[in-house]
Amino acid sequence: MKLVFAIKSLNVVGGGAERVLVEVANGLAERGHDLTVLTFDGPGSSFYSLHPKVARLDLAIGLPGQPTPRLNLLGGLPRMRKLIGRIHPDLVVGFMHSMYLPLGVALLGSGLPLIASEHVGSVHFQRRPLQRAMVRFGDALIVAKTVPSEVIRAEYGTSGRTPVTVLANPLALEPLQGIASQPPSDPPVILSVGRLMAEKNQSELIAAFGLLAERYPLWTLRIVGEGELRSTLEAEIKARGLEQRIELPGATRDMPQEYERAAIVAVPSRYESFGMVTAEAQACGRPVIGFADCSGTNELIVDGENGLLVSGDGDRVANLAEGLERLILDESLRLRLGVAGPEAVQKFSVKNVLNLWEDFSLKLMRFANNRHKFGKEKIL
Repeated sequence: MKLVFAIKSLNVVGGGAERVLVEVANGLAERGHDLTVLTFDGPGSSFYSLHPKVARLDLAIGLPGQPTPRLNLLGGLPRMRKLIGRIHPDLVVGFMHSMYLPLGVALLGSGLPLIASEHVGSVHFQRRPLQRAMVRFGDALIVAKTVPSEVIRAEYGTSGRTPVTVLANPLALEPLQGIASQPPSDPPVILSVGRLMAEKNQSELIAAFGLLAERYPLWTLRIVGEGELRSTLEAEIKARGLEQRIELPGATRDMPQEYERAAIVAVPSRYESFGMVTAEAQACGRPVIGFADCSGTNELIVDGENGLLVSGDGDRVANLAEGLERLILDESLRLRLGVAGPEAVQKFSVKNVLNLWEDFSLKLMRFANNRHKFGKEKIL
């Protein structure tokens, strides 16, 4: 197969969709498929390393982590069409609405089938009515949409004219092997991983830890990630006098080391399309705690079996603090929840997910020339 994967930026520090794109592109390239990645980036290097067999094209119309100037975007549309037209791929996959929407406009009338790979749930658009309207319009420009979990597919609905298919995020298990048998570091660490942004909700985690810090002086909180809320979170930490107890080390590529240190992994997100951090922590045999109303998290955690879910109703900070305290006080509970984790995530291995991508892509190629028929077929 000849495929073009497109995303707004690969130079941005961290990022879940970016990581998924690189993992899938690298895996498909290693299987002999022809992969090209297109971005809005200028000069720079990908935070996640692309396989040498994956070609990369950069339009140089935007900066990582920043809105693309409208004039730059308008000027980039014909260039996108020209570059992709020269490749003449079997399929074009736009990762996130920030890319598949402009791609849809650029490829109008080209005959090239466009797939939208969405990595946020519908809750993301609740306070973004313009984005929501644009995504609905974009459904007319694509032949299919993929989402990373059944929960998210249910949110988008399955009865519309655009088929929605679940392709889980790939979980690279090899680098995590052996961690489950290793004890966490001493003194104990609560680990949280994610971009420093509102939906990841590190603020409530900091507040919850603040309720516990005095009673458990040996415990520390380590929040790994980078993002626009760094200064806000730093101010919250300072206001609580927890500068020596809460670390913000930034983003890292060496996540196995982080999980190995952790005694508890906290996922305070308000929503997740797929709980990659939750899945990785489970693969490492670390107990995970998150909110029961968080899509993505609640699909992976079976409360009391392979993690803890706390209520998102009422006083969320107090609920999270209570759950964390339960884990802090009960080492046997931490061990029991951790032991159940690895088996729960085996189905998300890179090999299994790449098989799904290949099957999905081949079926799409088969039906792409007849959208009416395709719309009535079950892809997976």
